[in-house]
Amino acid sequence: MSTADVSAAATAPAATAPEASASPRATHFEFLHPVFGVKGGYFAFMRPSDEIGFYFPFGEMYAVTPMERLQFEFELDPAGVDVRLMQTVAQGLRHVREIRPGDSIPKEILDGTASWSVEDKHHEIARDRLDLQVWSWLQGRERVIVLHQSQEQVAGDPYTLKAIAKGHQALAAALGHGEGGAEEVKFQLERIRREIVYVEGLRDRYAFIRDIASGLRRYNRIFGKNKTTEGEIGRARALMRTPVQLFDSMFAQVDARTGEIVALLKNPDVAIERIRENRDDLHFAFMIWDALIEKWQDAVYERGGEGLALIKETYRFLAINYTAEVSWMSLAARR
Repeated sequence: MSTADVSAAATAPAATAPEASASPRATHFEFLHPVFGVKGGYFAFMRPSDEIGFYFPFGEMYAVTPMERLQFEFELDPAGVDVRLMQTVAQGLRHVREIRPGDSIPKEILDGTASWSVEDKHHEIARDRLDLQVWSWLQGRERVIVLHQSQEQVAGDPYTLKAIAKGHQALAAALGHGEGGAEEVKFQLERIRREIVYVEGLRDRYAFIRDIASGLRRYNRIFGKNKTTEGEIGRARALMRTPVQLFDSMFAQVDARTGEIVALLKNPDVAIERIRENRDDLHFAFMIWDALIEKWQDAVYERGGEGLALIKETYRFLAINYTAEVSWMSLAARR
């Protein structure tokens, strides 16, 4: 659909007041040109490409115009508010699936914090993880414990709690802090914990993706040597290895970056920045899985049309997003 269709819907005259400079304190996508006032319009990726489109109602369907064309078709000022906001849209779509004119700018862009929530259990996991890292560092064999069951078993031990307190004192001495150094260590660890908690929430989300891989194996056993499904399940399982390897690598990277407690505390600001980069990459990579995860949570593991439909949809999803031709490693390029 051409941009002329959008123009027809945006017949109001353009704003005549001079455009003020885009304020760095802007918190919403407040566009000026009437084209962005088309009711129901929103920005989103034009999957499977990396191109961003502006979607708008067209009868009972939605049409889409590539965002890059809007600037030229409507002669938007390259230095104006609307063009700068479209640049922010490109950044914002790394954090949310769609952006509508008037929406809040994601917090990740405004101040670096995450704009989505986590559960209490993720806070507990992040706290136990760092406590046990302090404990293991004190024992001379520092390691990152990411399995919550293992964390609970060790963190609940009274001896471990005393050792963690000693660890705070020892870290303060190692970092050259003076009086009150242990409190400074605890303060910085709390700052880091508030960032790691979102990684732990995403690790929980990843478990649902791994469940899909397990579900495909289960369907493979259910359908057996059925010629209709055997090939499709096999192809889906083969394609599934790509995202699993990718996500395993991404989690290993963030765990490695937080694997040395002294290094974290020497440069907590740098550590937090890197954790946020990993967090945002993981969150962006997971967003496209949401609808498929929801369908697999209702999977019926028996021979029948429902299972066949789910297998076919999963294969299509993987083929679109994770074949060799798809640039699924271009996360950083979308920042």
